[in-house]
Amino acid sequence: MKKVFLIILSLTIFIPQSWCYMVSTGTYVPYLNKAQVSTSGSTQKYDLNPYIGIGTNFPMTSSQYFLPEFAYSYFMDNASGSRREMVFLHYNFGYVLSPDALLRYGLSTHWYRIIGKGGTTTLDNGTGTTSFANPDKTVTTYFTTLNLGAEYFINSKQNSIRFDLNMMSFKDFDKRVYNYLLTYNFFHY
Repeated sequence: MKKVFLIILSLTIFIPQSWCYMVSTGTYVPYLNKAQVSTSGSTQKYDLNPYIGIGTNFPMTSSQYFLPEFAYSYFMDNASGSRREMVFLHYNFGYVLSPDALLRYGLSTHWYRIIGKGGTTTLDNGTGTTSFANPDKTVTTYFTTLNLGAEYFINSKQNSIRFDLNMMSFKDFDKRVYNYLLTYNFFHY
């Protein structure tokens, strides 16, 4: 996590002054309405997983922009003996809806890492408990999402609020899963 933070910080220091960049902070919520969060069966709708990113925008036409972003999220609810994190590379485009609103769409590559420390974890299984082995090494998986979102600019376009919905397994309806980002963004022009 320290390495990713240092990369993002160094990018903001060494970016040319004539280049527009954005720093985003917020939360990443995976598995919307899929992950069970209570014994009564309720599912996850909001979670606090800190998210930080840096991006820019490249004008393509008067109403279209390319909006690449590199980001990192740390999961707060980790099983004992492990840590989870996500690194993102967003390839989004923006379409200007009004002077203060932007429609966002595109793809993202996600690197999901579980850093295992070994040992076991005991979890409820409905009628008792079961012990499960914790991973004893780092495991990384990669996946791509289809993104759709909106961004609303405030404070003379120096800041914005953004919502991005990420769709995993967009070809297979039965396996489709949604994640989302909710961020507050700081722009430097």
